[in-house]
Amino acid sequence: MFRLLAPALFLLVWVPSLQAQSTALPTATSSLFSGSGNCADCHTSDGTALRDSKGTDLSISTDWRATMMANAAKDPLWQAKVETEVQENPHLQAVIEDKCTTCHAPMGRTQAIFDGASGYTLDEMRASALALDGVSCTVCHQIQPGNLGTDASFSGGYEITDARIIFGPYANVLTMPMQNQVGYTPTLGQHIQGSELCATCHTLFTQFVDDQGQVAGTFPEQVPYLEWQNSVFAQQDVQCQDCHMPRVDESIVIANRPRNLGTQSPFWRHIFIGGNTFMLQILRDNGSEIGVTATAAQFDSTIARTRRQLQQNTARLQVETAVEADQLTIAVLVENLTGHKFPTAYPSRRAWLHVRVTDENGDTVFESGAFDESGRIIPGLQEPYEPHRDVITSAQQVQIYETETADINGNITHVLLRAATYVKDNRLPPKGFTSGAARYPDMAVHGEAENDPNFNRDDTGEGSGTDRVTYLVDVAGQSGKLTVLVELLYQTAKPAFIDHLLSYDTPAVNRFSTYYQSASKTPETVQSVVTEVDLVTDVRTSQSETRVTGFRLAQNFPNPFNGSTVITYSLPKAETRVQLRIYDLRGQLVRTLESGPKSAGTHTISWDGTDDLGRGVSSGFYLYRLTAGETSLVRRLLFLK
Repeated sequence: MFRLLAPALFLLVWVPSLQAQSTALPTATSSLFSGSGNCADCHTSDGTALRDSKGTDLSISTDWRATMMANAAKDPLWQAKVETEVQENPHLQAVIEDKCTTCHAPMGRTQAIFDGASGYTLDEMRASALALDGVSCTVCHQIQPGNLGTDASFSGGYEITDARIIFGPYANVLTMPMQNQVGYTPTLGQHIQGSELCATCHTLFTQFVDDQGQVAGTFPEQVPYLEWQNSVFAQQDVQCQDCHMPRVDESIVIANRPRNLGTQSPFWRHIFIGGNTFMLQILRDNGSEIGVTATAAQFDSTIARTRRQLQQNTARLQVETAVEADQLTIAVLVENLTGHKFPTAYPSRRAWLHVRVTDENGDTVFESGAFDESGRIIPGLQEPYEPHRDVITSAQQVQIYETETADINGNITHVLLRAATYVKDNRLPPKGFTSGAARYPDMAVHGEAENDPNFNRDDTGEGSGTDRVTYLVDVAGQSGKLTVLVELLYQTAKPAFIDHLLSYDTPAVNRFSTYYQSASKTPETVQSVVTEVDLVTDVRTSQSETRVTGFRLAQNFPNPFNGSTVITYSLPKAETRVQLRIYDLRGQLVRTLESGPKSAGTHTISWDGTDDLGRGVSSGFYLYRLTAGETSLVRRLLFLK
């Protein structure tokens, strides 16, 4: 989370450009906490401090105030969801509100518990300036290291004491200025740089209830920290902060007071980029009513950064196409680039593949994963949910990466306190993710993806962090060139989740409904690939080659295949030199199936997906080439592990 305060002097500093545009940050204090406005006084650029060599404004409060963390307590979707859970389980209202405010309004709730309260409510939160300051500076920077990384720290189990120590990433810092101005002592805390700090709130186990409303167990609602542990990112010591708080590898003056303050390096920007452009836009467009402190321009900056994160650091697509007879095969490889599952955490999120094939006139030949202006996938999905798919043969089938939860009776539910199990979790795992990891049941793959040989697997076994989906498209009657568009789309709040939310009648639901109706429902494009298929040169070549009388190389069957496939060829006369070889798409020899003399007639041979050394090859397209005398024929095949 935050890596913020080290040497600082909290004097009131007037920064005209910032104050003229933004609502003042809160300056309320308590025995434990200080509002972000007090921190901003010194950790805002004065034109010299908090600037990089290019003059970029690195002001901590400017970056932070337009993030979801800053607005965690004000988040209208979160407030609406809490009220619906209370309406479903009124006898658990105190438990629900206390649990949810622990991480969304941590200063208000933690102070209340420290002062002797047994819990904390939404009404108390709404009346507290500190609570509404969200996940603020003096929360993350006061978290003690003692229990981090343990179960006791998860689900909001962070520890904050009244020692008034501010942990930061730097040693040998000035302490007196901060002590004099706000009563905190800055000190080095290595734990401020670790994923375990973030895990205190981003690893969430919730209780679920039975049909009588009685607590029946716990459910792993959000466990990105456990997923990260089960990835190459943890092995390579890549922490949450490394991706979500971009590092500036320069010497930076991190406070505007005292004037002779030295520099620190590196510096981590407090922009906390994720993928939630949807709620950021709602906060921006309804800022006055919601009570945000950031300007529309500041939200626009955060939204732009979030889109860059989605497009550059989230996932990668690879697309291969082949046409044989009247079938277009589109093999799509989706690779997760993040250190946790994608989509991550909250169960309202989903990503899906949109594949569209058009002819030279722009008319649609095939389309899977289209969506309308409400963000709904059309023409419709299978009930009660769309299953994970390995091969797609119909426009009615869509590959959606998501979770679906069920209650104790196995019925699909959007009520979090009724969620007892996952019936589907085919979110893309991070690279290195395996089923043999500790605590795998808390982060397991569920549903058809468990048995998909192309999901999180390659020729080396588990942990590829990829999914390969094959689309088989009928192109009979088509001619000329086809254009293939493949997109990976992302949605923060899928319509089914919102439909259920809006079925309730509570003040927060009604407020959110107003915001939602006017919000853009267009999903974010994570990645897109466009390629062309020429039905003359790419497709019909193999058919025209068979016109050599009696000389024929048939399409392998089955194709695509998993296990083994049969290749049939015909020779018009006996040949003393016949070769049938498998090549990869780079033209490198993989396997020699035939080499030597052959009689006239039809011959068959099988290939089991291994190379000349007996090693299994990777999933993908391969070429098989028949050479007899001076004549050669080539076809493609698709091997799927």
